[in-house]
Amino acid sequence: MTSTTRTPARATQGRVRSARLAGATALAAGIALAAPAAAVVPAAAPADDGYEVILDGTPESFDAWEYAGDGGFDRLDDGTVRSRAGAGGGFGTLWYPVRQYGDFSMVVEFRDDAPGDARANSGIQVRFPDLSGPVEGCPTTFNGNETGNLSWIAVNCGHEIQVNDSPEGGSNDPRKTGSVYGFADLGLDEARPTAKGTWNELEVRVVGQHYTVIRDGVVINEYENLPGVPFPDRPLDPDSSSRGLVGYVGLQAHGSAPDVVSFREVRVRELPPVHVEADARCLGGTAHVAVRAENVGSVPLDVTLGTPAGERTFDAVAPGRNAYRAFSARAASVDAGTATLTVPGADGPEVVETPYEGVDC
Repeated sequence: MTSTTRTPARATQGRVRSARLAGATALAAGIALAAPAAAVVPAAAPADDGYEVILDGTPESFDAWEYAGDGGFDRLDDGTVRSRAGAGGGFGTLWYPVRQYGDFSMVVEFRDDAPGDARANSGIQVRFPDLSGPVEGCPTTFNGNETGNLSWIAVNCGHEIQVNDSPEGGSNDPRKTGSVYGFADLGLDEARPTAKGTWNELEVRVVGQHYTVIRDGVVINEYENLPGVPFPDRPLDPDSSSRGLVGYVGLQAHGSAPDVVSFREVRVRELPPVHVEADARCLGGTAHVAVRAENVGSVPLDVTLGTPAGERTFDAVAPGRNAYRAFSARAASVDAGTATLTVPGADGPEVVETPYEGVDC
């Protein structure tokens, strides 16, 4: 077993990282993201579907990640990485410092390995600043109280997608798997929980300020990060305006002994600046698959929407405008399936798939 033996980064008074972005847009609230010092890291493994595998179970892959905060992660002999709490509690973030992401899809396989009858708590953290030192304008506070823990930067100036299939009630966190923590929370029924010890696939898709969470091929949450929304019950911490359009990604080690979660094969793919939603619905007693694509970029795009029932191309969709089509199944029902978005890319067409559930009219 390989452990994260490096000393976790801690907040240091009087030292602020210089502001530098890796060719992307700054945070909406004026908070600057800092790029960590250059390091020799293994190249992320390319996949046939456009994803890059940034955590593949090898020691070299694991060593490319850094850790901030309390607790840590261990790499096991089978290549999975497993979270552990710190001796005195507290949480931390295993983060990928090699690059920042703007519009992207991040796919993570996770498993709840809590001991005994307990259920574990963890999270996927996205679009946060560099955690290797303090960041001007992004505090390491909990409701205004200083923690001295750099992983709070990822909480206060990024979004956490919750991993938590604990039962409702009692002392369990009410925010369940797939919640955009504090801003778009799900109950247990909405989270589609699985038994402990089961591998799950969770995709976090971020385009513009729209967040989509897909668990095991089913969309379970959609959230639009509008500015000026306070964090519930924490008015002294940054509001939603501190969550910007670019940042790093990471995995959370939560702060108590039962919070043992394993992860394997983390992969990321850059996405075109188009937000897509798809759902099956009944129109006049006939099943349809409705697909909407919004251009959140800065230039017009040719957009093709497709379903098993057909496809439609829309030329030069302007920024801020939508392409929409309801495809008739010509039947009273339609099975669950996948809609496609196709846009031109520098190396050929880029295709993004979005799942939808079936409907019986």
